Amino acid sequence: MQDRFYVGVKRYVLCIERRTGREIWRTELKNSVLVNLVVSGDMIFAHAGGVMFGLRTADGAILWRNEFTGLGYGYCLIATDPNQEQMQAGAVAAAVAVSAASSSAASSSS
Repeated sequence: MQDRFYVGVKRYVLCIERRTGREIWRTELKNSVLVNLVVSGDMIFAHAGGVMFGLRTADGAILWRNEFTGLGYGYCLIATDPNQEQMQAGAVAAAVAVSAASSSAASSSS
């Protein structure tokens, strides 16, 4: 969804249309002044008020939450593993190539 970007402000995560600035959806999280965000694939990882949330990029639905019990309410830095996303893309490309080769071999045999 390259035509969108995401904003974490106060206790909300917003999805904004890139070309127009129009708000597409808004999801309320735990009360917090600061919401940290990282987007990875079809997920948004958001930290607010000591709680980590996993949201769906398509509609902002909260898929899970983790209270991080005992760690307080301070700042949170979030990182994802870019190699994991590259491996997933490579696996999909390999599966498509095998399928195409199988289809080609089957039609050549006919």
